[in-house]
Amino acid sequence: MTDNLLPNPKVLCNLGEFFASGYFEVPDASPMSRWSRAVQRRFEHRMLVPYSGEILYPCGPLHIEGENRIVTPSYSFTWSYNESALIDQLAMVAAFSAERTTSEAAASLTSKQEEKHKTLLALQMEMRDLSAKLNVIKTVHTVGGHGYTHSIPNYGRVLREGLFEHARRIAKNLDLARQRQDEEQIDFYLGLQNVLAGVKCWHQHILKFLNHLASERSHTDNPLSEARRKRLLAAYEQVPFQPARDFFEAMVAYNFVYYLDDCDNPGRVDLELFPYYQRDLKAGRITHDEAVDLIRCLWENCDVNNGWSTGIGGTMPTGEPAYSDLTVVCLEAAHKIRRPNLQLHVRRDMPQAVWEAAMDTIATGCGIPALYNEEEYLRSLVEADLGISKEDLGWHNGGGCTETMVHGCSNVGSLDAGINLPLILDQTLEDRLATVTNFEALVRAYKEDVAGVVRQIVNDVNADQKMKAKLRPQPMRSLLIDDCIEAGREFNNGGARYNWSVINVAGFANVVDSLVAIREVVFEKKEKTGAEFLEILEQNYNDQEAFRHRLSRCPRFGNDQEQSDNVAADISEFVFRQFLCHTPWRGGKFLASCLMFVTYADAGTSVPASADGRLDGEPLADSIGPYQGRDKKGPTAMLKSVAAIPHHLAPGTLVANSRFTKDFFSTGEGRAKLRHLVRTYFDLGGMQLQINVVNQEMLRDAIAHPEGYEDLIVRIGGYSEYFNRLSPALKQTVLQRTEHGL
Repeated sequence: MTDNLLPNPKVLCNLGEFFASGYFEVPDASPMSRWSRAVQRRFEHRMLVPYSGEILYPCGPLHIEGENRIVTPSYSFTWSYNESALIDQLAMVAAFSAERTTSEAAASLTSKQEEKHKTLLALQMEMRDLSAKLNVIKTVHTVGGHGYTHSIPNYGRVLREGLFEHARRIAKNLDLARQRQDEEQIDFYLGLQNVLAGVKCWHQHILKFLNHLASERSHTDNPLSEARRKRLLAAYEQVPFQPARDFFEAMVAYNFVYYLDDCDNPGRVDLELFPYYQRDLKAGRITHDEAVDLIRCLWENCDVNNGWSTGIGGTMPTGEPAYSDLTVVCLEAAHKIRRPNLQLHVRRDMPQAVWEAAMDTIATGCGIPALYNEEEYLRSLVEADLGISKEDLGWHNGGGCTETMVHGCSNVGSLDAGINLPLILDQTLEDRLATVTNFEALVRAYKEDVAGVVRQIVNDVNADQKMKAKLRPQPMRSLLIDDCIEAGREFNNGGARYNWSVINVAGFANVVDSLVAIREVVFEKKEKTGAEFLEILEQNYNDQEAFRHRLSRCPRFGNDQEQSDNVAADISEFVFRQFLCHTPWRGGKFLASCLMFVTYADAGTSVPASADGRLDGEPLADSIGPYQGRDKKGPTAMLKSVAAIPHHLAPGTLVANSRFTKDFFSTGEGRAKLRHLVRTYFDLGGMQLQINVVNQEMLRDAIAHPEGYEDLIVRIGGYSEYFNRLSPALKQTVLQRTEHGL
C-alpha cells in the first residue's frame, strides 16, 4: 500500500480514534513502536469518567462513548477492530456531504469530509489486512478459546516501588542496549518509555480533574464526597509513580493499575495489600469495616467492567498459610456481587473464621467464592514441570474464568483454543461403529482421532503465538509484568517469566455417557448393532423416544458407578496427557482445563445427536461435572465420580459446578456437613468446586418473569453471571442441574 493511501493520524485524532492515530504516526516503525505510540496517544487523550464521591477513582465503566470506537484497546489482543463502527462513520460522512451546498465555505467542509472518507477507507484496508495476517487459528475446536490471553500485572511492584522505578529500570537497560547496539531491545525500551509518557499524562489529567472538582458546588455541598475527593487527590500526589505509604494509597494505586490493564484480573489482592493493611490496622489508621468498603469499591469496578479473577488465601511465598483478616475482608466485600471471580485457596489449615466468612458469602447466592484445593494445585503445578520457583508457587491464580497462571509474571494463553470431544466422537462413530468388533477397539479408534485433533490444535496455537510475537505486541503488559523489562523482551515474544497455554475441554460427560451406553447396548447386551445405533443417531432419534429412554437407564457419569467412572478416568487421562506431551511456541506446556462458562450451549450446536441420548444441537455438559440433571444419587456420589478424573494432570483447572439448598448454610450442622463434603472431595483429588444457592421455584419464576430478577446471579461455568443475561438454552441447563439438599 502506498503512503498516500495510509490513514491520516490527524484525521483519526479528530474522529476520536486516538489509539489508531498513534499506530499510524510512523507506519515504517516496528509493531512494538507503533502500538506503544497507540497506547501513548490513547492515554494522552483519554476521557475521564465522572466522579460522584466514590472511595476510589477511576470508577465505573472503562470504555467511554465517543473515543476509540473503531480500533479499541484490548487486554487480550492489544487491539480489536470494529468494522461496523467504521461503516457507521462512513455513513455519517456521506450524509454530512450530501447536505452541503456548493458555496465556498461548504466546499471547504466537503473537502474535510473527503479527507475523512479517504482516511476511513484506508483504515479499513489496513485493519483488514492486519487481521488477515493474524488469523492463523483454523481449527473448529475453539470452544470459548481463540488465542485469548488473560493476565495479571505485578500490582505489588508498582505499590512497593512506584512507576518512577519502572522508568529508571527502563532507562538503565536502554543505555545498556545502546552500548551493545542491540536495535531490537533499543526499540523495545523506547516503546516502553512512550507507554510511560502516556500513563504519566493520564495521571496528571486525573490530578487536574480532582483539583477542578473543588470548585463544583455539587461536591463542596456534600461533605462526604468532598472529603473523599481530597483524600484521593492527596493519594494521587504520591502514587502510582512513588511507593504507596499506607493502605489507602496502596488501594488507589492498585485500582489505577487495574484500569491501566483495561480491567482484566485483580489477581492476589490480599497477598499484595496485606502488609499495608496490617500496619494501618495496628496503628489505628483503618478499621476492618473501612477496609471492607474500600475492597467493595474495587469489586464494584471489577463487576461493572465484566472483570475477572481474584485469588485469596492459600500460601505465602515462604510456604506458610496466607490467611489473614484481609482475606475475610475480601469475602465480606463480595456479598451479593457478581464479579470478580473470587477464588478461595483452601488449605487443610484454613482457619474457621475464613470458612465461616466464605459460607456467608456463598449463602448470599452470588456463586462466589469458588473453592480451590491449594495443596493439590501446588503439587499439580510442580509435577507439570513448568519451571515455577518455590517462591512463586503460592502466587498462582486463575485468570479469566479460572485459567491457572502466576500473578505478576506469566503469559498464559487463556484460552488459546478448545477441544470438542463429542464432535470428535461423532466422526469416530460414523467411521467405525458399524464395523468395529469390540468396545476396546472403538475406544482405541476414538483415542487415535483425539490425538490427531490435539496435534492440529497445538500446531494452530503455536502458529498464533509466533504471529503474535511478530505483529501483536502488548506494550502495557510488557511494562507491568515481570521479567519483560529485565529480559528486554516483549510480553508476547516470551518476555514474561512463565509461559504456557491452557486449552478448554468440552463435552466430557457426553462422551463418557455415550461410550458407556454403546458398550452396554451394542457390545454387552447386543440390543442394537453398531449400524442400527448409528442410523438412529443419524435420524436424530426420530420415532425413537423409547430407545432414548432406554439409554437413560445406562450408567451415567456423576453417580459413583464403576462402569462410567472407569471410562471417565481412562478418557480424561488420555486427553490430558496428550496435551502435556506438546510444547507451546512460547514455552511451557499445554495444560488442559474444563471451564465451559456460557460456551457449552454454543459448543453443542455443531454436534449431531450423541449416543447418550442428547439431540442434535442441544447443549453439551457444563464443565467437568455430570450432564445437567443426570446425577441422581446425591452430592457425595456426584463428587466421587468427578474425583475419579485425574485432576492433577489438568492444572489449567477443571471446573465442577454444584447446587445446594439454603439449609446447608442456615445451621451450624448444615455448614459442618458441607465443609466435610468439600474436604472429602479435595482429599479424593478434586481441585475446584463452585456452589450455586438458588432454588428451582425461583429459577422457574425468573424465566417466566425476568423483570423481577434483574439482580439474580448464578454460577455458570467458570464465573458468575446475571441470570437474565443467559440465553434461553443456558437458562434451561441451569434449571436442569440437580439441586442437593440436606
